[in-house]
Amino acid sequence: MAALPKEKPIVRITVDEMEAYMLLPMPEEGEEYTVPFLMQALNERGVNACINHEEIARMVAEEVYEREVLVAKGTPCVDGVDGYYEYNFNTSFDNKPTVLPDGSVDYWSVHSIESVVEGQVIAVYHPPIAGTDGVNVRGKPIQAKKGRDQLPIKGKGFERQPDGITYTAAIDGKIEMQNDRIVILPVYEISGNAEITLGNIDFRGDVVIHGGVESGVSIKSTGSITIDGVVEACTIVAGKDIILRSGMLGGNKASVKTKGNITAKFFEFTNIECDGDIQADVLMDCDVDCQGKIIMNGNRGSIIGGEVHAIQGVEVTSLGNDAEKKTEITVGASGDVYSRLRVLEKKIEATAMNLEKIEGGLKQFDALEAERGVSYANDPRRMQLLRIKIRDTAVLASDKEEEKKLRCLVERSKGACVSVLKEVYPGVIIRIEDLRFDLRNVGKSVEFYKLSDKISTRPCYQGVE
Repeated sequence: MAALPKEKPIVRITVDEMEAYMLLPMPEEGEEYTVPFLMQALNERGVNACINHEEIARMVAEEVYEREVLVAKGTPCVDGVDGYYEYNFNTSFDNKPTVLPDGSVDYWSVHSIESVVEGQVIAVYHPPIAGTDGVNVRGKPIQAKKGRDQLPIKGKGFERQPDGITYTAAIDGKIEMQNDRIVILPVYEISGNAEITLGNIDFRGDVVIHGGVESGVSIKSTGSITIDGVVEACTIVAGKDIILRSGMLGGNKASVKTKGNITAKFFEFTNIECDGDIQADVLMDCDVDCQGKIIMNGNRGSIIGGEVHAIQGVEVTSLGNDAEKKTEITVGASGDVYSRLRVLEKKIEATAMNLEKIEGGLKQFDALEAERGVSYANDPRRMQLLRIKIRDTAVLASDKEEEKKLRCLVERSKGACVSVLKEVYPGVIIRIEDLRFDLRNVGKSVEFYKLSDKISTRPCYQGVE
């Protein structure tokens, strides 16, 4: 009977301990390997799991020498999959119109709302998938990552079905994602024109009008307002965005006010107040106060006449006209803002000092009460101090809130400039904060920006081809 080899098999384990290889040195004459001998070598190296016994037997039977053979391979873990929601609606859209290849702007491309009907499936939850643990060649378990469950959807206007995974709309309306919440709100929709005979509209939610709006009509909404047809001289007030796909003929009697953004084909003779950005093709003889930026960079983008103020700047293709119509453009924070800030700073300081004195007076009453053992709670002088404290505390909070808003406005206005992509004409007046620039000659592709003591110009390289 042949003897066992004196030289033991060489066992190599990979760094991750997921594979083990064995090499059998050439035995001497009269020596031979056996399966138990190889198994013992693996055991001595700590390889005691996921062993390929068939491969071990083959190495012995076929006398596989001087070559590494994979004899053990661990089972990798399979990580679980987190639960997730599949939404059956567009969870995000930017409300911006599409610029066509010819440079014109398609205002009908603006996605204003996404509507759902009662009972429509709006979301389906896919539960987590459990993971599978693995094991390495040393028999050590490899723990798989568990799939995490997701919290139920929060919001309003929808219902969770008994199966626990299906969500359906509870009402007809507009659906939108607000942070991690789904909200379905009612929508006031008119298939034709908004006429005087229908009366004014005052709605808590979104308003959609598929026709135009007659002069004299008032439209107010806590949400967004979308109008497909031409809007005449009327009043529009929105809590969110305003979209006028066909523009507005204001006739010096129209006003538009919103806390959101405005997208419109054109405005003529209209007063506009906008807390967000404005994107349009034409502003003709309009008075505009925009807390964001005015963007009119389409082929026909132009501002002619009127007084336009945009805190964060103006980008326009053409400014003024060859008739040299007076057109005033102001960007950045106005001088009134800085004046008001200075007044507020002094007022806040004086009110704070007065409150400190009042606190001192109240502490004196507390000290007298402790010293004499007599209550001063109803003393007229103490009551007067308390009334002043309550009044001044409210005034101080209000002034600080106003100061905060003005400082945010100043911060947003930094670097504001007027960018003209094509022509700017004489008759145009540029104001940046407290500085003024009167245009005397036609300019092309120019940007107006503020230096410390003057408004300067530089080439504008964003021009339309």
